[in-house]
Amino acid sequence: MRLLLDANVLLDCLILEQSGEPRQGRDASEAILDLCDRGVHDGLVAWHTLPIIAHYHRKQYYAADTATMINDLLALLQVPTVGHADARDWQSHHIADFEDALQVSSALAGKADVLVTRNVADFSGASIPVMTPEDFLRLHP
Repeated sequence: MRLLLDANVLLDCLILEQSGEPRQGRDASEAILDLCDRGVHDGLVAWHTLPIIAHYHRKQYYAADTATMINDLLALLQVPTVGHADARDWQSHHIADFEDALQVSSALAGKADVLVTRNVADFSGASIPVMTPEDFLRLHP
């Protein structure tokens, strides 16, 4: 399957809570990345997600570590090609939040089968199946 991974799923794997503890969803999110790494599924990441995760990663790690993380992600995940028309069409997805609508645009452009996110409720109008990492793993172990 082709999976578009929302920023929050990647952040589960890449950053720690302010307490220094792993994020609550880390295990399931890492399991999905591992499935993509092993070629079980094709992983996608939206273009606009990359600076979001780099920003939060850089708050906790050195710049060189963040650069390595981005390079590793780009070796693992594909970035769907989107453009002006995809951005202009954001309201057709019936998603209130602009950034979330762009996630849907990226998923559709990348021919994703599922958008994997922590915030399923934010995607209630999406024209593509949306699941949490845990729900995805239950249905597609």
